[in-house]
Formats: sequence, C-alpha cells, structure tokens
Amino acid sequence: MLTIEKLNEFGVNTKEGLTRCMNNEKFYFRMLKMGLSSDQFDKLGNALESGNTSEAFEASHALKGVLGNLALTPIYNPLADMTEMLRAGKEADYVEMYKPILDLRNQLLAMI
Repeated sequence: MLTIEKLNEFGVNTKEGLTRCMNNEKFYFRMLKMGLSSDQFDKLGNALESGNTSEAFEASHALKGVLGNLALTPIYNPLADMTEMLRAGKEADYVEMYKPILDLRNQLLAMI
C-alpha cells in the first residue's frame, strides 16, 4: 500500500505535492493514481518508438505538468530533461531515456 512515508523514501517531495492538493492526503493519493495512470505515458512511448518527436514532445510536456504538480521528482526530473531535449530537437536515444522513467512509474503504480 502506498503511504506518504514510502513516497518520501522513493524521493517524492510529498510536502510540495500535498500543499498543491490542499494538504488533503486522500485527494493527493487520488491525483497520484490518476497521474500515474495517464494515457500520456502510452502516447509518449508509442511516439518515441515510431520516431515521432513532435508527438513525443507534446506527450512529454503534458506529463511534465502532471508530474510536476504532484511533485513526483524521481520521474519528473528525467522527464523534464527529455522534454527540453525534444523541444530543442536534439538527437538522442529517447527510447532508452524513457525506459527508467517508465520503470519508476510502474514501481509507484505497483504500490498503489
């Protein structure tokens, strides 16, 4: 079961996330579940696999906002880096960059 303590151990800035959710823990957990279950993760993965960097940027940018609002720092930071690289049109192995992000997301989802 996911708890504030487990999130803290994972590196999530729960104080910031809770503040954005009016310090309502139940609401915060509901928003976490919704954010981590977002179909933008699939859209991003599919766009990266197909090499569609424009669509990948749109999906990563949307996720960046959601994850930032929830203060999911361990996922937010690498995703924000990837988003900025996509924005700049930099060449990179985005599929490989995305794997640890997806792994972290799946670890958190498994705790819910």
